[in-house]
Amino acid sequence: MQAQAISNIPVLRFLDHFRHTANAFWAVLTVFAFACSGRHTEQPVPLDLDHFAYFPLQIGKYIEYKVDSVVYDFASGGATIQDSSQTFVKEIVADTLRGNLGELQYVIERYERADAGALWAFKSASIANKSVTEAIRTEGNWRFLKLVFPLDRRSAWDGNLWIDENREIEIAGERMRPFTNWAYEVDSIDVQALVGQFSFDSTLLVTEADDSNVIERRLSRVRYAKHIGVVWREQWILDSQYCNQVPPPADCETRPWEQKAEKGYILRQTIISFN
Repeated sequence: MQAQAISNIPVLRFLDHFRHTANAFWAVLTVFAFACSGRHTEQPVPLDLDHFAYFPLQIGKYIEYKVDSVVYDFASGGATIQDSSQTFVKEIVADTLRGNLGELQYVIERYERADAGALWAFKSASIANKSVTEAIRTEGNWRFLKLVFPLDRRSAWDGNLWIDENREIEIAGERMRPFTNWAYEVDSIDVQALVGQFSFDSTLLVTEADDSNVIERRLSRVRYAKHIGVVWREQWILDSQYCNQVPPPADCETRPWEQKAEKGYILRQTIISFN
């Protein structure tokens, strides 16, 4: 499977408007708390409007990334192929449109190239919008609730509430269920972080999935920077039958997933340029 195909899987100003309307929505600001996690969103007083800056939407803004990936696939004789590749990605906020309910939506165009000297090639377009309670991004047929507002260190929500977690998709010719057992939660907020060659004063780290059993590994983590958006992403969507042998191998539970994975991918996306 080509790197550009998997990089679309999962895995960029309304502040004056928010200041006038935030009070009207105060009663519903925590409706997205994810009950099963035992976490909840605290209610900061006053509401920290700066947190909307983690999901900026402005025509002309762009971010470039380096995307490194490893795709796992079956090979003849029971072996596993590991195909490593690198792709450069550019996402630019190109246009706006109105949704079915009249909400303002932003069109984000995605371009890719194999190396820094190649021409950019258009690959896809996605839609993003935000309100005083949520930030949403739609990529193809996948609609994600990326962030909820207000944000704090205990925020948790169902970011895939519009996605059937049992839905299968094809990755490198193999059928997989990439969205099983996802649960979004904030790991850290408003902290300084070094990402690639940049040092950002205020970042937000969200774990979208971190689940593992003997046959599946699902990990998705995203770091946002204020006024920029996503600056780093890591995803592990891996399946393995290694532990289903009879008898199970002695290192079934301790063997690293990078070694026992048989299908899926590992992806790391890092910012290299922005405006």
